[in-house]
Amino acid sequence: MMNPSPQFLTILSSAPIDVSIEGPIDRAAIGISTICEMNAQRYTALGCKEVQSLIAVHSKGHAFSGKRSEIWGVSLYQEEPVEAVDIQPFSRPQRGNPCLFFMEGELDGIYDNDRFPVGDQWPVSCTDQERAFCLMQERMRKLWGEGRPDAEMRLALVADYAGRLDKLGPHNFIHWDGEFMFAYSSLDGVIAPLAYKVYQGSNIQLNGPLSLSIKAGSEVSVVVVAHQSLLDSPNDISPGQVVCFSQGQFLDSCDPVVFWK
Repeated sequence: MMNPSPQFLTILSSAPIDVSIEGPIDRAAIGISTICEMNAQRYTALGCKEVQSLIAVHSKGHAFSGKRSEIWGVSLYQEEPVEAVDIQPFSRPQRGNPCLFFMEGELDGIYDNDRFPVGDQWPVSCTDQERAFCLMQERMRKLWGEGRPDAEMRLALVADYAGRLDKLGPHNFIHWDGEFMFAYSSLDGVIAPLAYKVYQGSNIQLNGPLSLSIKAGSEVSVVVVAHQSLLDSPNDISPGQVVCFSQGQFLDSCDPVVFWK
Protein backbone atom coordinates (compact mmCIF):
# COMPACT_ATOMS: atom_id res chain seq x y z
CA MET A 1 0.00 0.00 0.00
CA MET A 2 1.43 3.35 -0.99
CA ASN A 3 0.94 6.53 1.01
CA PRO A 4 1.76 10.16 0.32
CA SER A 5 5.31 11.09 1.24
CA PRO A 6 5.73 14.00 3.65
CA GLN A 7 8.06 16.94 3.83
CA PHE A 8 10.27 16.64 6.89
CA LEU A 9 12.68 18.60 9.05
CA THR A 10 14.97 17.37 11.82
CA ILE A 11 16.95 19.38 14.36
CA LEU A 12 20.03 17.88 16.05
CA SER A 13 21.57 19.88 18.90
CA SER A 14 24.73 19.53 20.99
CA ALA A 15 22.64 20.08 24.16
CA PRO A 16 18.94 20.12 25.11
CA ILE A 17 16.86 22.81 23.42
CA ASP A 18 13.27 24.04 23.52
CA VAL A 19 11.60 24.05 20.10
CA SER A 20 8.39 25.96 19.52
CA ILE A 21 6.26 26.19 16.38
CA GLU A 22 5.38 29.76 15.48
CA GLY A 23 2.45 30.50 13.21
CA PRO A 24 -0.19 28.25 11.65
CA ILE A 25 0.55 25.18 9.55
CA ASP A 26 -1.98 24.16 6.93
CA ARG A 27 -1.45 20.41 6.55
CA ALA A 28 -3.65 17.31 6.40
CA ALA A 29 -1.47 15.38 8.88
CA ILE A 30 1.60 15.96 10.99
CA GLY A 31 4.04 13.91 13.06
CA ILE A 32 6.45 15.18 15.72
CA SER A 33 9.14 13.19 17.53
CA THR A 34 11.52 14.32 20.25
CA ILE A 35 14.40 12.61 22.02
CA CYS A 36 15.95 13.89 25.25
CA GLU A 37 18.49 11.86 27.23
CA MET A 38 17.46 8.70 25.34
CA ASN A 39 13.77 9.24 26.13
CA ALA A 40 11.64 9.36 22.99
CA GLN A 41 8.23 10.95 22.52
CA ARG A 42 6.06 10.66 19.39
CA TYR A 43 2.97 12.69 18.54
CA THR A 44 0.72 12.35 15.50
CA ALA A 45 -2.31 14.20 14.19
CA LEU A 46 -4.57 13.14 11.34
CA GLY A 47 -7.05 15.65 9.91
CA CYS A 48 -7.06 19.45 10.06
CA LYS A 49 -8.70 19.74 13.50
CA GLU A 50 -6.23 17.35 15.17
CA VAL A 51 -3.32 19.02 13.36
CA GLN A 52 -4.22 22.43 14.74
CA SER A 53 -4.58 21.00 18.26
CA LEU A 54 -1.15 19.36 18.11
CA ILE A 55 0.47 22.52 16.74
CA ALA A 56 -1.09 24.53 19.57
CA VAL A 57 0.52 22.21 22.13
CA HIS A 58 3.94 22.72 20.51
CA SER A 59 3.52 26.48 20.06
CA LYS A 60 5.39 29.22 21.87
CA GLY A 61 4.03 29.98 25.31
CA HIS A 62 2.31 26.63 25.85
CA ALA A 63 3.19 25.01 29.18
CA PHE A 64 4.39 21.70 27.75
CA SER A 65 7.31 20.00 29.48
CA GLY A 66 7.93 17.52 26.64
CA LYS A 67 9.41 20.06 24.25
CA ARG A 68 12.94 19.96 25.65
CA SER A 69 15.07 17.72 23.47
CA GLU A 70 18.39 17.10 21.73
CA ILE A 71 16.55 15.85 18.64
CA TRP A 72 13.33 17.33 17.33
CA GLY A 73 11.73 16.16 14.09
CA VAL A 74 8.53 16.96 12.23
CA SER A 75 6.82 15.55 9.14
CA LEU A 76 4.22 17.53 7.18
CA TYR A 77 1.62 15.88 4.92
CA GLN A 78 -0.35 17.60 2.16
CA GLU A 79 -2.60 14.52 1.89
CA GLU A 80 -3.88 12.34 4.71
CA PRO A 81 -2.18 8.97 5.15
CA VAL A 82 -4.53 6.02 5.49
CA GLU A 83 -4.01 5.70 9.25
CA ALA A 84 -2.23 7.58 12.02
CA VAL A 85 0.22 4.66 12.34
CA ASP A 86 1.49 5.53 8.84
CA ILE A 87 2.61 9.00 9.95
CA GLN A 88 6.36 9.58 10.10
CA PRO A 89 8.83 9.82 11.70
CA PHE A 90 8.97 6.13 12.54
CA SER A 91 10.66 5.21 15.80
CA ARG A 92 11.96 1.96 17.28
CA PRO A 93 14.88 1.00 19.55
CA GLN A 94 18.29 -0.37 18.67
CA ARG A 95 20.47 -1.61 21.55
CA GLY A 96 18.35 0.39 24.00
CA ASN A 97 18.59 3.67 22.06
CA PRO A 98 15.55 5.17 20.30
CA CYS A 99 16.11 5.55 16.54
CA LEU A 100 14.19 7.76 14.10
CA PHE A 101 13.56 7.47 10.38
CA PHE A 102 12.02 9.76 7.77
CA MET A 103 11.70 8.80 4.10
CA GLU A 104 10.30 10.35 0.95
CA GLY A 105 9.65 8.13 -2.07
CA GLU A 106 8.29 4.71 -2.94
CA LEU A 107 10.36 1.53 -3.27
CA ASP A 108 9.01 -1.08 -5.67
CA GLY A 109 10.39 -4.43 -4.50
CA ILE A 110 11.16 -3.55 -0.87
CA TYR A 111 8.84 -6.39 0.25
CA ASP A 112 11.12 -9.06 -1.25
CA ASN A 113 12.37 -10.49 2.04
CA ASP A 114 15.02 -12.65 0.35
CA ARG A 115 16.73 -9.58 -1.11
CA PHE A 116 15.83 -7.15 1.67
CA PRO A 117 15.45 -9.16 4.92
CA VAL A 118 14.07 -7.37 7.97
CA GLY A 119 14.61 -10.20 10.44
CA ASP A 120 12.42 -9.61 13.49
CA GLN A 121 12.07 -5.88 12.72
CA TRP A 122 8.52 -6.20 11.41
CA PRO A 123 6.76 -2.93 10.50
CA VAL A 124 3.53 -1.80 12.13
CA SER A 125 2.25 0.13 9.10
CA CYS A 126 1.88 -1.01 5.48
CA THR A 127 4.20 1.62 4.03
CA ASP A 128 7.32 1.18 1.93
CA GLN A 129 8.98 3.76 4.15
CA GLU A 130 8.61 1.88 7.44
CA ARG A 131 9.65 -1.34 5.75
CA ALA A 132 12.82 0.46 4.63
CA PHE A 133 13.39 1.56 8.24
CA CYS A 134 13.07 -2.05 9.42
CA LEU A 135 15.67 -3.06 6.83
CA MET A 136 18.01 -0.34 8.09
CA GLN A 137 17.57 -1.51 11.68
CA GLU A 138 18.28 -5.12 10.74
CA ARG A 139 21.45 -4.19 8.86
CA MET A 140 22.63 -2.05 11.78
CA ARG A 141 21.87 -4.90 14.20
CA LYS A 142 24.11 -7.22 12.22
CA LEU A 143 26.87 -4.61 12.07
CA TRP A 144 26.78 -4.21 15.86
CA GLY A 145 27.08 -7.99 16.15
CA GLU A 146 30.69 -7.63 15.00
CA GLY A 147 31.56 -5.12 17.74
CA ARG A 148 30.88 -1.43 18.26
CA PRO A 149 31.06 0.21 14.81
CA ASP A 150 32.61 3.67 14.54
CA ALA A 151 31.05 6.51 12.56
CA GLU A 152 33.00 5.62 9.40
CA MET A 153 31.73 2.02 9.42
CA ARG A 154 28.13 3.13 9.96
CA LEU A 155 28.42 5.74 7.21
CA ALA A 156 29.67 3.07 4.80
CA LEU A 157 26.74 0.81 5.71
CA VAL A 158 24.20 3.62 5.23
CA ALA A 159 25.74 4.56 1.87
CA ASP A 160 25.60 0.94 0.69
CA TYR A 161 21.99 0.66 1.90
CA ALA A 162 21.00 3.90 0.14
CA GLY A 163 22.61 2.84 -3.13
CA ARG A 164 20.81 -0.51 -3.11
CA LEU A 165 17.43 1.05 -2.34
CA ASP A 166 17.91 3.69 -5.03
CA LYS A 167 17.64 0.84 -7.56
CA LEU A 168 14.06 0.35 -6.33
CA GLY A 169 13.06 3.99 -6.71
CA PRO A 170 14.15 7.56 -6.02
CA HIS A 171 14.04 8.40 -2.34
CA ASN A 172 15.45 10.68 0.36
CA PHE A 173 15.81 9.80 4.02
CA ILE A 174 17.02 10.99 7.42
CA HIS A 175 18.06 8.40 10.01
CA TRP A 176 19.06 8.87 13.65
CA ASP A 177 20.78 5.69 14.89
CA GLY A 178 20.96 6.65 18.56
CA GLU A 179 24.31 8.43 18.24
CA PHE A 180 24.73 9.79 14.70
CA MET A 181 22.33 11.28 12.19
CA PHE A 182 22.53 10.39 8.50
CA ALA A 183 20.84 12.09 5.56
CA TYR A 184 20.62 10.86 1.98
CA SER A 185 19.58 12.62 -1.24
CA SER A 186 18.41 10.44 -4.11
CA LEU A 187 20.79 9.85 -6.99
CA ASP A 188 17.78 10.28 -9.29
CA GLY A 189 16.91 13.92 -9.99
CA VAL A 190 13.15 13.24 -9.84
CA ILE A 191 13.12 14.17 -6.13
CA ALA A 192 14.62 17.46 -4.96
CA PRO A 193 17.67 16.86 -2.72
CA LEU A 194 17.65 17.35 1.01
CA ALA A 195 19.63 20.20 2.52
CA TYR A 196 21.13 21.23 5.84
CA LYS A 197 22.16 24.34 7.72
CA VAL A 198 24.33 24.74 10.83
CA TYR A 199 23.64 27.33 13.54
CA GLN A 200 25.36 28.51 16.74
CA GLY A 201 23.68 30.36 19.59
CA SER A 202 21.14 30.20 22.38
CA ASN A 203 18.24 31.83 20.53
CA ILE A 204 17.79 30.65 16.92
CA GLN A 205 14.90 31.53 14.65
CA LEU A 206 13.92 29.54 11.56
CA ASN A 207 11.70 31.46 9.17
CA GLY A 208 9.87 30.21 6.12
CA PRO A 209 7.00 27.80 5.43
CA LEU A 210 7.75 26.29 8.85
CA SER A 211 8.65 28.94 11.44
CA LEU A 212 10.41 27.59 14.52
CA SER A 213 11.96 29.11 17.64
CA ILE A 214 14.95 27.23 19.11
CA LYS A 215 16.13 28.25 22.58
CA ALA A 216 18.81 26.89 24.90
CA GLY A 217 20.19 27.79 28.33
CA SER A 218 23.61 28.48 26.81
CA GLU A 219 25.20 28.55 23.35
CA VAL A 220 24.70 25.32 21.41
CA SER A 221 25.57 23.91 18.00
CA VAL A 222 22.49 23.04 15.96
CA VAL A 223 22.15 21.40 12.56
CA VAL A 224 18.83 21.42 10.73
CA VAL A 225 18.29 18.85 7.96
CA ALA A 226 15.20 19.20 5.81
CA HIS A 227 13.63 19.54 2.40
CA GLN A 228 15.14 22.48 0.54
CA SER A 229 11.89 24.44 0.61
CA LEU A 230 11.84 24.47 4.42
CA LEU A 231 15.25 26.13 4.85
CA ASP A 232 16.64 29.54 3.95
CA SER A 233 19.96 29.45 1.99
CA PRO A 234 20.91 25.88 2.99
CA ASN A 235 23.72 23.57 1.90
CA ASP A 236 22.29 21.03 -0.53
CA ILE A 237 23.14 17.37 -0.07
CA SER A 238 24.39 16.29 -3.49
CA PRO A 239 22.46 13.56 -5.36
CA GLY A 240 23.57 10.14 -4.14
CA GLN A 241 25.52 11.54 -1.18
CA VAL A 242 25.12 10.45 2.44
CA VAL A 243 26.03 13.03 5.10
CA CYS A 244 26.70 12.23 8.76
CA PHE A 245 26.09 14.65 11.63
CA SER A 246 27.00 14.55 15.32
CA GLN A 247 26.53 16.96 18.24
CA GLY A 248 24.82 19.53 16.04
CA GLN A 249 27.63 19.64 13.48
CA PHE A 250 28.67 18.16 10.14
CA LEU A 251 30.90 15.13 10.74
CA ASP A 252 31.57 13.34 7.45
CA SER A 253 30.08 12.40 4.08
CA CYS A 254 30.21 9.53 1.61
CA ASP A 255 30.06 9.80 -2.18
CA PRO A 256 27.37 7.90 -4.10
CA VAL A 257 27.50 4.11 -4.09
CA VAL A 258 26.33 2.96 -7.53
CA PHE A 259 25.45 -0.66 -8.37
CA TRP A 260 25.05 -2.24 -11.78
CA LYS A 261 21.43 -2.73 -12.76
